[in-house]
Amino acid sequence: MSEFRGPNSHIHNIARGLLVQGGDIILCRTKNAEWFFLPGGHIEDGESAHTALKRELEEEMGGMDYSVSSFIGACENIFPLEDNVFQHELNIVFRVEVSQDSRIGSVEDHIEFVNVSSKEFQEVKVLPRALHEGLIAWQETGTPFFKEL
Repeated sequence: MSEFRGPNSHIHNIARGLLVQGGDIILCRTKNAEWFFLPGGHIEDGESAHTALKRELEEEMGGMDYSVSSFIGACENIFPLEDNVFQHELNIVFRVEVSQDSRIGSVEDHIEFVNVSSKEFQEVKVLPRALHEGLIAWQETGTPFFKEL
C-alpha cells in the first residue's frame, strides 16, 4: 500500500492563479524544470482560498499590481513525492489580472516566472495535467470546471 504524507492532513488545499497580463499567461516553474505550474500555494487553517492566493502571490512575486477576479475551476490530483509516498491535493483556481505595467519577477531563488501566449499555453507542459486540460477548456468556453480523480 502507498503512503500519504502531509503536514496536517492527507489532502492539501491549494489556491492557484491563472495570471493574465495582456494576451499572455504567466506560469511558474522550478528553475531549469521542463514543466510549469500555476503560481499559488497552500491554504492555511482559517484562511479563505482568495486570501491564501493573495498571500502566496506576495510571497512568490512581491508587490506587483494585480486583481484576483473570478473563480475558474478546481482539480483534484495525486502525485508521487518520492518512492511509495504520495500527496493528494485539491487545486482551487482563480483568474488574476496583472497590470501591463507590472514587472514580473521571483522573490524566491528556486522558482522563475515565464510569460507565454494563450496559444503557447496549450502546447507547454503544465502540471497537473488534468488542471491544464480544464484550463484549456475554460479558455474555449468560459465555463468553470471540476476535474476529479
